[in-house]
Amino acid sequence: MTRLPSRLFCCTVTALGACLSGCYSKATGYDGKFTFAYASGVDFENFVKPVAPGAKLDVLAFANGTEDKLVITGATSSRPAVLAIESVGERSLILKAGAPGVADIEIAARDEAGNALVDKMFFHVARPTVHGLEHGCTKDRDAIYVLGERIDIYHGLATSDGRPVIGYAYAPLRVDPEPALELIAQPQGAAVYTFRARTVNPRVSIGSTVDGGTLSLRVIDRGELKDGSLECFDDCRLVEGQSEYVVARVRLGETPVCSQNALTKARSLTPEICSVTAKLDDDNGTDSNREQLAIVKGLRFGLCKFEMTLPELDGGRGLRLSGHAKIGRVQFPDEGGRGDQWRLLRRGLPVWCLAALWWSAPRLFAIAWLAGRRSRRFRSSDCIETAWLAVQHRPRHSSSTELLPAEEDRGRESL
Repeated sequence: MTRLPSRLFCCTVTALGACLSGCYSKATGYDGKFTFAYASGVDFENFVKPVAPGAKLDVLAFANGTEDKLVITGATSSRPAVLAIESVGERSLILKAGAPGVADIEIAARDEAGNALVDKMFFHVARPTVHGLEHGCTKDRDAIYVLGERIDIYHGLATSDGRPVIGYAYAPLRVDPEPALELIAQPQGAAVYTFRARTVNPRVSIGSTVDGGTLSLRVIDRGELKDGSLECFDDCRLVEGQSEYVVARVRLGETPVCSQNALTKARSLTPEICSVTAKLDDDNGTDSNREQLAIVKGLRFGLCKFEMTLPELDGGRGLRLSGHAKIGRVQFPDEGGRGDQWRLLRRGLPVWCLAALWWSAPRLFAIAWLAGRRSRRFRSSDCIETAWLAVQHRPRHSSSTELLPAEEDRGRESL
């Protein structure tokens, strides 16, 4: 039975994307007339998170118990020096934080029935003391990015007592040399700064004016990348009808490359054993992608051999990576033994446990890679972790025994 990893990936990334754009911190107003809300990807269940001085925050009014946006007709602040009303739109207003402190924000709104509603809620402003800058692909201080690709730098702004600090249009950073990078995005719902490099540069530093932390990066042309390797869950062992992701990771020496967006193609070298494609759910008909992924599907028992090609790398000569997958079978209770061509993978585990683990675990590997590639970091918010847990606890199927082909260089010997 095919496990449809592409569909799973699509659903998961959709859930994560919806989370980043539609996870709101909410609190009912003092008088219970409606709910105050703002998009947040950090500790989203906690409404009382301080806004950084100088930062902005988009605030909405929801009908209680829903996410139906009320029409906002006006707003006032009890302490404009702390939180000012910068602008009022039909469905949202923008707050601009000033000095540290607390202010009440009063909103006048109108519901679908035309009823006029007025309510208020307090907001905090506090200075962060922790910034916690990180590259998107590594915890190392150094990383490599490709010219023309996004440079995502993550952060964890917080107060000295660990409270997350929120807001956008606030980037307490120093870039050296200053013209090297252009800040193009800082979404309210995610703790990330997105830059674009203006040119190839051997060394750029990004420093925090909050806690003094510094990152360094190198911007290269894609053609400089010449090395790579393939990664696949559990050494690419799968059963007939099962599909699995394979990731091509490129590298340059020992420094991590965070821009993993090369054009990718793939093909099977043993089409009678497996099918291999670079076509993903959003493919435009070219049978290629820029996620550096291939999907391997087992067709029949045996050793699957395949090839992934990244034609833009190595100065346009392309990078060719070869891999293999072991295709086994599942033996169900009403089927007899298969003879010595099978290898029993019990290792002391109950059969139902082995089958459930085999069915569910491989997806975690590819989903984490894809989510990171699309600037979605699981650890950045409890909201994203909720979507992640939903995938982990999906219904599972079970079978009696998992069997795999013997390795070519070991003949038919059993485990």
